[in-house]
Amino acid sequence: MDCYRAIGVHEIADNKQVSVARLALAWLLHQKVVTTVIIGAKRPDQLADNIAAVDVVLSEEELTQLDEVSKLAAEYPGWMLERQGANR
Repeated sequence: MDCYRAIGVHEIADNKQVSVARLALAWLLHQKVVTTVIIGAKRPDQLADNIAAVDVVLSEEELTQLDEVSKLAAEYPGWMLERQGANR
């Protein structure tokens, strides 16, 4: 969790007075390639919190910050091609 705190996920959630789970679902709902999300609530309060993600509005700056946090590492062969072409 320390990596999340360093990049401000908790701060964005705190500023919006929402849970990190609600913020994560809201971010997913802002993605153009996402048509639906699957939630895994076990309790009614978790279900209510997850559903409330539809009401969270994220600024472009917040979306950019969350996009950066969620970026996946380059997969093979992408990173290998970059390495091979670095000295050319």
